[in-house]
Amino acid sequence: MSLLQNGGPVKIGAHKPSQNDIGLAARQRATEVVQNLRPDSQASQADTRSVNTIRGLVLDCCQQWNIGHGGSALGMAAIATALWRHHLRLDPSTPDWFDRDRFVMSNGHVGLLQYIMLHLSGYKIWTMEQLKGYCHPTALDFTNIAKTHPEIEFDGLDMSTGPLGQGVANAVGMAMANMNLRATFNKPGFEVVNSIVYCSLGDACLQEGVALEAISLAGHLKLDNLVLIYDNNGIQSDGPIDLTFHEDVNAKMRACGFYVLEIPDGNSNVTAIRTALRHARNHTGQPKFLNITTAIGFGTAVAGTCKAHQMAFGQVDIDKCKGLWGFDPKITHHVPKDVRQDWSHLRKKGAEQVSEWKQTLVRYAEEYPELALEFRAKVRGDLGRKWRQDLNRFEISDKTLPVRHSSAQVYDSLWDTVPFFGGSADLSEPNFMLKVPKQGFGFHQPGVNNVSFTGRYVHFGTREHAMIAIANGMAAYAPQAFVPITATFSMFQLYGAAAIRMSALNKVQVIHIGTHDSIAEGACGPTHQPVECINLYRSTPGINHIRPGDAEEAVGAWISALDFKGPTIIGLNRGAVPLLKGSSRHKVAQGAYVLSGHADAQLTLISTGDDLHRVVDAARILNDAEISTRVVSMPSMRLFEQQSQEYIRSVIPWDGRPIVSVEAMSTHGWARWSTASIGQNTFGTTVHADAVMGHFKLNAHGIVDRIRTYLGELNGQNAIMAGWRNI
Repeated sequence: MSLLQNGGPVKIGAHKPSQNDIGLAARQRATEVVQNLRPDSQASQADTRSVNTIRGLVLDCCQQWNIGHGGSALGMAAIATALWRHHLRLDPSTPDWFDRDRFVMSNGHVGLLQYIMLHLSGYKIWTMEQLKGYCHPTALDFTNIAKTHPEIEFDGLDMSTGPLGQGVANAVGMAMANMNLRATFNKPGFEVVNSIVYCSLGDACLQEGVALEAISLAGHLKLDNLVLIYDNNGIQSDGPIDLTFHEDVNAKMRACGFYVLEIPDGNSNVTAIRTALRHARNHTGQPKFLNITTAIGFGTAVAGTCKAHQMAFGQVDIDKCKGLWGFDPKITHHVPKDVRQDWSHLRKKGAEQVSEWKQTLVRYAEEYPELALEFRAKVRGDLGRKWRQDLNRFEISDKTLPVRHSSAQVYDSLWDTVPFFGGSADLSEPNFMLKVPKQGFGFHQPGVNNVSFTGRYVHFGTREHAMIAIANGMAAYAPQAFVPITATFSMFQLYGAAAIRMSALNKVQVIHIGTHDSIAEGACGPTHQPVECINLYRSTPGINHIRPGDAEEAVGAWISALDFKGPTIIGLNRGAVPLLKGSSRHKVAQGAYVLSGHADAQLTLISTGDDLHRVVDAARILNDAEISTRVVSMPSMRLFEQQSQEYIRSVIPWDGRPIVSVEAMSTHGWARWSTASIGQNTFGTTVHADAVMGHFKLNAHGIVDRIRTYLGELNGQNAIMAGWRNI
């Protein structure tokens, strides 16, 4: 066993010749594996028994309902044994312990392996019956928790994963949260944060842009509390990775700033993997990358091929493998007593670690009472009451301002009260994120002022996808210990749409700020004008999309975002808007409310965001023309649909009178709330912002003209019976 650091990766364990043809190497490894299923002499007997038991469970769980996704679990059994049995800092009896190590399985299709680890470790809910229900056709009447991919709501699972590469960025976010906590609260002799972050990943994760963006940032930030574990099996769904991939991964990771450890035999050499993990935990100043060579489908007839990922292994193959591993093929889902005993120490070890941590907190509180109070609030996820009191009495400007400016004033006022953590993807100035200077997050560099790991403002660079996925990891690290913030142009949120969807699936509280959310963005043209994007987020379950119409509603948007237990997108305009009479920060929480007009009005107009003030002007023209008109502001469809039917019908009377929505975006989705819609069903154009609304007849006079035509076509008939239409 040797550690080589002369410019190359550190290699641990027996050396094997390198192969230029990665796919060929995978197939050769598979051949070697099939011919040599006996225990590695360097692994302890207990570890070998654990590895083989895990593999037996994988085979049985895949076979029981004829499901795939077992190949990488077989290949990673030794990795899992080394990590879970010997290294992870956890307490199965206290699954949500604040100072536990975090583990993210970016290669989420290997979720079965994590469930088996949780079962062996002694997590109460992870019973053998749950493993027997893995991928059951009806999830045992929807009671089974062993899903195809990990889901965060179940004990021991720190993140929902599945879309490849997302988990790498999530882990980077967790490491950033962990690093900030360390820098803020740890004192000599008082390490109240001693945990680190592990993430497993596969070949495909390293081909996803979101992972590479996050890896680049992690290396730049020198996150030495992050360990990436690469299951290098040389195979992906279409076949050998040399179909598409011939990179020198180790050289790339070193270039990104990672410390690289290489384990040529990850199939059985638990001792080498343990050594690498211990070395990685102790190495400082860089994130770590463990390149561990394995064989997908280890031991089976399809080892080293994509079939090992896609299919169950068949009873003949299972019987052969179990026989070679010393198990009775007729017994399924079996954990021998000696293996149970070998894993039983984890509960005691975990309880001792939690007890020691609590004792440290007691001594810490005596030495640093104010910091201890702040830290305990982090542990509880308690944002306190001050932020709400401050926003209830927040004084808004009566000047005509862009809502992005008004929103920034609110955000800046909360910075020292709410534990925001995040920043912008290289658009801090146009996103209005740094109108008030903030301490940056990162390692201290000579010549760079106001940057340290105690800072909370992140310069993400032009990495929108990773930024949003990283924020998800920050939020999942410990609910409301931080409130992550992301910011970019609304159009560029589309780069991170998959991560925004994962915000919703994980039910994490992240606030995504999207400025320039209108065709009135102006001179940058249609490439920067998100006419269609808002419908994606409004239709995604669990996302609260808010378009505040003025400074007053901007305050309400932040109140709602901090109250909402999930992701919020705040869409903000670029151009200046007036403060509107009747707008209410508190009514934003209802999703929609009557801004002006009477209940018996002939016509109702609904609008959002920076379109709202033009609708108010249009209503004034219509009222002056004796067409009685009321105006409804609808900053959040999500919040509005959660109100009672009585309230909904008091705001939107569904009695045949015409109801027209006005929003300079795609009209899809508005038929639910209106009888007709005025919108933008083509891309925008490249003209000055002041001219674009007139060009598309979306200014007040254009709106009035369209409505007059619509009312003429209705000719007094029931607008609901006439059917919804674009006008």
